[in-house]
Amino acid sequence: MRTDYIVNKLYGSFVLVSILSALSATLGMLIDNVIVGQFFGETGLGVMSLVGPMSLIFSACGNISSGGGTALAAQALGRSDTERLQSIFSQAVYFVLIVGVVLTAAGLLFTEPIARMLGASDELVAPTVEYLQGYFWGAIPTMLTTTMTAFVKIDGSPRLPLITIGVMSVVNVVLDLVMVTVFHLGLFGMALATTIAYCCALAVALTHFRRPHASLHLVKPPRHGRDIGSMIYTGAPTALSRICDTVQVTVLNNMLAVAIGTAALAAFNVRTTASNLFGAFILGLAQASVPIVGMFYGEEDREALASVLKAAFRRGLVINLIVAVLLFFLAPILPEILGLSGTESFDMAATAVRFFAVGMPFSLIVNVLISFYQGSERVGMAAVICVLERLALILLFAALLLPVMGALGVWLSFVLADVSTILIVLIVTGVRLGRFPRHLSDYVIVAESFGGDPHDRLDLSIGNDMSDVVRIAEGIHKFGRSRDIDQRTLDVLSLSIEEMAGNVVKHAFKPGEKRWLDVCILDKPDRIKVRLRDNGAPFHPVEHLVAQADKGNDEIGIRLVNGMADSMTYTRTMGLLNNLNIEILKTTTRTHGTAKESA
Repeated sequence: MRTDYIVNKLYGSFVLVSILSALSATLGMLIDNVIVGQFFGETGLGVMSLVGPMSLIFSACGNISSGGGTALAAQALGRSDTERLQSIFSQAVYFVLIVGVVLTAAGLLFTEPIARMLGASDELVAPTVEYLQGYFWGAIPTMLTTTMTAFVKIDGSPRLPLITIGVMSVVNVVLDLVMVTVFHLGLFGMALATTIAYCCALAVALTHFRRPHASLHLVKPPRHGRDIGSMIYTGAPTALSRICDTVQVTVLNNMLAVAIGTAALAAFNVRTTASNLFGAFILGLAQASVPIVGMFYGEEDREALASVLKAAFRRGLVINLIVAVLLFFLAPILPEILGLSGTESFDMAATAVRFFAVGMPFSLIVNVLISFYQGSERVGMAAVICVLERLALILLFAALLLPVMGALGVWLSFVLADVSTILIVLIVTGVRLGRFPRHLSDYVIVAESFGGDPHDRLDLSIGNDMSDVVRIAEGIHKFGRSRDIDQRTLDVLSLSIEEMAGNVVKHAFKPGEKRWLDVCILDKPDRIKVRLRDNGAPFHPVEHLVAQADKGNDEIGIRLVNGMADSMTYTRTMGLLNNLNIEILKTTTRTHGTAKESA
């Protein structure tokens, strides 16, 4: 039987980085919101509410390359397809550069029409244009930073994004204050400060490619552009969420401006700020699962997929409930920080933040499902859930409740949209299964042939204990006797996997560490597939075999399976896992061979 330990540790290691990465494309504007509120008051916050959709557009484009790109890259990792991994990374970078140039040029050429399209009244057109003229220069560095932090995370530098985002935040705060108080450049200077901050963040992210373990590099993209199409399709739910937010904010801005006025716009901007800031806990906890789901999907590991879903819900709900409770009781602090103390919109804004806090757990459930389906190639389902939760149902409830309840009806519409979406998913899943969904595994939607028949599969886990290694040989023999595996192959598998597991415990695990090794054997009609996965220090078993042979030591089991195997590949994935994949053709007549290697 296999434990969930490695899956839980892997997911946990991504959570903090993913939360901060979720902020990376909007953090600059969040910082600007705080400083604008202090220096420019209600009018300045009204401008920030209007230009908010442009931040979401930058984020949407960056999320296509980061969300879609890393999901595909993780699937390639799961299949040990390094050539496609490089192609996906390269096309993600080229995509961002092309889109960034187009957005920058269009924004600088048509700034005033864009300001009016965003809903700027005559009195707000000038300051909105002023901010946008500095902000559009940041299109490329903003989107490229989002892309790079996502890819370096799965290429062995999971903590570098933390440094990247920290540098961006510090530089942005300092330059915002300098631009306003020293150079007196107003809103233009603040937007330009954000652009410069993202350039600094990008420079930090690029230091990853000077590290010895970095494996990603730019390659010439193929002419057919297959991976760009797949990346856009796979990244569509993440990007669609930003696009839906853009449309939703623009429509609700206009509805509130007409029905209530500037005070409601300022309050809605506070609610949007809370969503961008504390919503990072929701998006980060959900999106932490995307590359992990992609990798396990590429490996066709159904059990691990269910474990990821369980880890995301369990850890995510605990963290979100804690944040939501704190935010509910501290809600008035945010509008006060944003400079609304003593204004007409203060109480309205505090109420909006409290409604956002109430909806956080429901929103997490929806977003975890979106991310899970995105990583497991159920993009259409993820997209439908996204549109329902982030746009269609919100606008429907807002249209019904605004005339009756005023601004309160708009704040309530977000919670109702989340709850309704969950009920719809529950009903659809029940119809698909023909029964009421009772387990999280019911929401793992894959083909029946995915990962093979469970009866053809052996899953084992051992801890950091040499006495556990003996259990592997016993389990393999018991499994093999019930399968169509010849005795010689069974003996070689048992001996070699026992030797390799022992080497992992000896060389990849330190005494006293809590580490685990998962072993999977899949008996297919034409071949036997073996995978060893552990979360210890980097350890290359094939290189170890060669080194031992040079020293005159002979690990006969590993040497025999290496000669028998059709392929024997090792990869270090996510900077955290050792993966060894072995395939043995049942028709093979090989005896002894030389070590084969793919790193």
